[in-house]
Amino acid sequence: TSEVKMRKQYDVVIIGGGIQGLSLAYYLARDGSQRVVVFEKSYLGSGASGRNGEMIRSAFGSREWIGLWDKSLHLWEDLAADIGFNVMFTRHGYMILATNPEEFDGLKQNQKTQRELGLKTTILDAEDVLRLIPAMNPDLIAGGLLQASAGFARHDAAIWGYARAARRLGVDIFPFTEVKDIVVQSGSVRTVKTSGAEVETRTVVNAAGAHDRRIAQMVGLELPTVTHRIEVMVTEPLKPFLLKAVSAPGLLCYMHQSARGEFIGGAERDDFVPSTSMRNSLGTTCAIASKYVRIFPQLAGVRMMRQWTGLISQTPDHAPIIGSVPEIEGFLLSVAWSGYGFMGGPGGGKALSEYILSGDLPPEIRPFNAQRFKTGELVIEPAIIKKEHR
Repeated sequence: TSEVKMRKQYDVVIIGGGIQGLSLAYYLARDGSQRVVVFEKSYLGSGASGRNGEMIRSAFGSREWIGLWDKSLHLWEDLAADIGFNVMFTRHGYMILATNPEEFDGLKQNQKTQRELGLKTTILDAEDVLRLIPAMNPDLIAGGLLQASAGFARHDAAIWGYARAARRLGVDIFPFTEVKDIVVQSGSVRTVKTSGAEVETRTVVNAAGAHDRRIAQMVGLELPTVTHRIEVMVTEPLKPFLLKAVSAPGLLCYMHQSARGEFIGGAERDDFVPSTSMRNSLGTTCAIASKYVRIFPQLAGVRMMRQWTGLISQTPDHAPIIGSVPEIEGFLLSVAWSGYGFMGGPGGGKALSEYILSGDLPPEIRPFNAQRFKTGELVIEPAIIKKEHR
């Protein structure tokens, strides 16, 4: 960054150097018509983009979620070749585990919607699940749903890859540069003030992750978002026994095994308490460990190597807010991706870039507008963990 001199004017200012901000910068830069800058107050990927469970799927239960996340999954499949960097996308498959008959019925219902939209997913009975993953505790298996084209990728590789590709195309990226204020005149964005300098622009994108509310307040906008924490742990390397990514929504946990044999994933405590602390908690660490062992008994006694905490922003319907706001011209949002921002990173960035470049809102992001909380047209996604139903 020491070699890059900040310009006085940019066409698009992106606030946030996570996967949403960097993917947007890359897809905008491919067009070649926009001068783009990314401001990140810490290091790139320092937020939830570098602190997640790395799992990727599009097998959800609503048309809205499937539409956006399937766009993203297709981009993940060719991303390494596209950006010239190995993001280690591994297409080993993603299985959603049902631990009781009610959950299994829900998976069958979700599959009907998936098939209507062209997704190839497979319903598995308990015996199928056990044949696929013999290490799993048979007492917890009611059935499952498998998306064979899904999998997982390395979160740090995706961040580095998008950043390098965007820089090659002329995007200016300034880490450790905090946005201090956004000047609005006559209802339109005019200037962004940072810890380093002041730049003129007509388009600002709030992709600030857990800090989205503070950025929105700079233009007088209140977002209906709250901040939560998610914790993840990694075990010592083990002989491979889990080829698939697995989530068990009924147990509030998810996991996969890396190429090195490390068991990676997270879980939430059943007595979930919202927090903005970045410190790992003993209670959540114990919850992750105990749920791991319940699902995979052979993990008893395995050592934990490391753990981390990430902060996420979340809306009342758990879906992101993407696009413009009627209150301020030139102020756009890509926020509140909850725990699904990494897997939705390529799709979100690509769709928002199409909107900025053409002025036409792509159908995949139309349902995720900011106005839905006033009109009541919430995006209801039956396949994700509903915190209010705990």
